[in-house]
Amino acid sequence: MWKSCIIVPLLVAAFLTPREGLACATCACGDPTLTSMGTEQPFAGRLRFAAQMRAWGLTTGQESVDAVALRELRMDLSVAYAPLPWLFLSATLPLQARTVRDVSLARETSWGLGDMEVGAKVFVFRDREFSPDHLLGVFVGARLPTSPTVSDRDGRPLSLDAQLGTGSVDPILGLSYSTFRADWSFVASATGYLPTRGREGFRAGASLRSTLAAQYQPNPRWALRLAVDGRLEGPSDTLGIQDPEGSGFIAYASPDVLFSPATDVVVELGVRVPVLKLLRGHVQQTPILQASVAYDL
Repeated sequence: MWKSCIIVPLLVAAFLTPREGLACATCACGDPTLTSMGTEQPFAGRLRFAAQMRAWGLTTGQESVDAVALRELRMDLSVAYAPLPWLFLSATLPLQARTVRDVSLARETSWGLGDMEVGAKVFVFRDREFSPDHLLGVFVGARLPTSPTVSDRDGRPLSLDAQLGTGSVDPILGLSYSTFRADWSFVASATGYLPTRGREGFRAGASLRSTLAAQYQPNPRWALRLAVDGRLEGPSDTLGIQDPEGSGFIAYASPDVLFSPATDVVVELGVRVPVLKLLRGHVQQTPILQASVAYDL
């Protein structure tokens, strides 16, 4: 009897003791919108991991004259953490497999780490603290020269096209705006890259990348997203000698399907189809196939 008198109060006290609350990302940010990596709503302590696979190809030059075909399979491993409700810190490390073949059928193959990107996204405006309808963010970051120089069996470096990165430090500055309206959400962003000189004196052209996207989500588990992605890029140069081929503007139509098979997991499948090409030289860009999964811990 005396044991019961002791145990029962202890059990009641254990159940009544306050504990740290656990909630899914949707509950914590107050919005059920499914988001891909980089477009999520912030809240203090949010930690997100993502893996994105992309397959794409590019051919430059004239067929049977000087054509060079590049094919790449790439996986981006990303992590983002919000130490404060208005700040996201992020890092992305690419793993790449690349093949380059010229008109003579000579082929170069490389695989390994690419150039890492790190950055901070500061939300400078939100119309309310919980479940905001409007978010304005500024992104500041850099692409770092984490890719090693890839060489052939004789120790000679492969061509620049076969390298997995430029070997330069490239500052990044971006601006993004998001709005949420019931089943609909909209995102607009513009990001500028200012490459510096890197491997073998090569410097990629400065570029501006933009996205305008609309998403319809009639169900908490799935959504349809349609975007127009654009890239405006200046000419590259090697040791001061300009190469305008490939510079100019290209736009993609980007349909995606997002679905959530489990709480805090978002899977995205999509394609980027070139629809407007205003590039210098002979450049053929293949569609970009894309699949990703994001997880909030």
